[in-house]
Amino acid sequence: MTKKLFPLVGILAAFGLGIWLTQWFYQSKKEEISRSQSTILLDKVKDVLKLVTVEANFNELYNETKTRPVTLYLPLPSTFSFSKKAILEVQGKVLVGFDLEKVSITADSTNRVLTLSNLPEPEILSIDHQVQYRNLEESFFNSFSAEDYTSLNHNAKEMLRQKVAESDLMEKARGQGNQMIDVIRFMAESLGWTVELDEATITPAPVLEN
Repeated sequence: MTKKLFPLVGILAAFGLGIWLTQWFYQSKKEEISRSQSTILLDKVKDVLKLVTVEANFNELYNETKTRPVTLYLPLPSTFSFSKKAILEVQGKVLVGFDLEKVSITADSTNRVLTLSNLPEPEILSIDHQVQYRNLEESFFNSFSAEDYTSLNHNAKEMLRQKVAESDLMEKARGQGNQMIDVIRFMAESLGWTVELDEATITPAPVLEN
C-alpha cells in the first residue's frame, strides 16, 4: 500500500510545482510589462505651455484610387491596368491655438511698462482623428498591404490639415489671441502699468508634422 502511494505523491508534487512555476512566470511577465509601460509613459511626459483658442470637429469622406499597370504575355505583351480604391469616413478633432513657450515678457518697473515679445502666430496644436473603412475594392494584381493602410491613415490626417487651411479657423484663433492680449492689457492698466507689443518679433507658426 505504501509503495502505491509514492507514485501518487510524486505526481501531486510535480503538479503542484508546475502550478507554482506557471504563476511565478506570469507574475514576473506582468511586472515586467508594467515597468516597461511606466518607462514609456515617463518618456512621453514633457513640459508644455500651449493655449487652445479654437476647437473644431470634422466628419469627412476621403477617397483614394491607385492604378497599377501590369504587362502580361499572351503570348504577345499586353499591358493591363489594375486599380484599388478606398473610401474612408474620417472623424477628427483639431485644436488650434498658440505655443507660448517662446513668449518673452519684460517688465520696466521704473516706467511701469510690460513688453510682450516673440508673440506666436496661431497654429494647429493637435489633430486627433479616427478612420472607418467604408469600402475597399482591390484587384488580384493590386491588393491592399499593411503599408497601404498606414498611408491611408496618414493621408486622411493630411486632408484634415488641408481643411483647416481652407477654413477661417486660423483667423478665429488669432481673434481669440487678440482678446487674450486685451485682457492682459486691461489687468495691467488697472494696476497702473502699460502693455506694449514688440510686433517685430512675431514668431511664425511651425508646421505640425505628426
